Amino acid sequence: MRVYFFTRINTGYRDIFRSYSTLQNLKTVKIIGIIYFLLNVTLRLVILAYDIPIQHIKHYDEFNEANIFSSIIIPFFVLLSVLLVNQFERGKPKLLLSQLLVLIFGLFVLFSGMRATFFTMHNPRNSMLMYLVGVVVTATFFTFEFFETIILAVAAEICFNLLLPYYQEGTSEIIMNNLGSIVILVVFYCISRFAFSYRADNYMKLKAIEEKNLEIETASRLKNEILGIVAHDLRNPLTAIRVLACMMEEDRTINEDNQENVQMIKASCDKANAIINDLIETAHNDKDNVFEIEEVELNQYLLRIVDEWAKNKTGHTNILYYGTNKPIYTHINAEKMQRVMDNLISNAVKFSRDNEHVEIRLRVDDFGQIFIDIKDSGMGIPESMLPYIFDRFSRASRRGLRGEESVGLGLSIVKQIVEKHGGSIEVSSTEKKGTTFTIHMTAVRHNSTETR
Repeated sequence: MRVYFFTRINTGYRDIFRSYSTLQNLKTVKIIGIIYFLLNVTLRLVILAYDIPIQHIKHYDEFNEANIFSSIIIPFFVLLSVLLVNQFERGKPKLLLSQLLVLIFGLFVLFSGMRATFFTMHNPRNSMLMYLVGVVVTATFFTFEFFETIILAVAAEICFNLLLPYYQEGTSEIIMNNLGSIVILVVFYCISRFAFSYRADNYMKLKAIEEKNLEIETASRLKNEILGIVAHDLRNPLTAIRVLACMMEEDRTINEDNQENVQMIKASCDKANAIINDLIETAHNDKDNVFEIEEVELNQYLLRIVDEWAKNKTGHTNILYYGTNKPIYTHINAEKMQRVMDNLISNAVKFSRDNEHVEIRLRVDDFGQIFIDIKDSGMGIPESMLPYIFDRFSRASRRGLRGEESVGLGLSIVKQIVEKHGGSIEVSSTEKKGTTFTIHMTAVRHNSTETR
């Protein structure tokens, strides 16, 4: 922490911190003012209630006058602080007036402690406890700029000098008392500057964090916009290339070697389109806060996805579905959730050997919590990679058993979509034994047991 003992804070933050600290000071004036007023009233009520013989108390008349004066003046401080806080909240702060009020109140608290010391002690320098209490309260609870601290210290010493001759005679005693006051005011200055430094340092750190967060949000938004634009614009030339490749494929005069080249062009276009779709999905998921959802019966929904994979996409990998014997309903975006399932099934197939099984299992517990398991018996995920499996462009991205490549976006998209449905996804895996992804959501209607 940097200590601003004889300096001010950096120019860039000075004005906003002054405005912020002045508002906090006004709120402190209100709180301390209310407490001080209640103490004054309570003290007077106690004297009356217990019939304390006050006439024999030394300096009672001065104390009585001071108590009445404080009880009258403090409500004005509280009222003014409330009015000025309201001006801040309306966006029309009266900064100079607010600072002046805080300074006067700070001096009032110092003066009150000083005055109490004079009232209660025969010789103030023998015990300046109340003076010290006023100093500590003012220095600790208020945030004063360097020049404000100096003004308060000088004003307090002047008040002390003006009051002292009424309570103490003798040049040596007056000098010793003044030295005691100066020591206390040095303590006041030190505490005040350390309190200021602590608050200023924390405030500037918070502002720096806010600015960095704003920069990150702006950069993320621009990145997503650029990502969407680039990905969208790449689709057109890829589509044209694929159309030309299809036309070449239909040409019967093309030889076998060129046919293989055409197939490679089509496969490359499909791979590039899949990457573009992932990029666009990532950009959209970052931008969209909510999905349009509908009520879906999960058994039929998942079975339809599994049938589609079994017919068109799995090659030699078997996909088994285990559902429930009663309907289970939940709210999902059917298109987005299909992308989740396609991605998880694709991963399971990619890391499974031919003729191995991929299991899709739907479960629901007695509390209406839905669990969808996607389990394979393939190569598994190394334990060191598991913490990064859902990261965007994850370091856990690997080639499939048949050489399939990945850009590391799929599982990141899956996690985004599931969480925007109010659910969660977990993974458990043992290397060389397989992996299970479990999606957790909430049912809207259920009454079921598992069936195959």
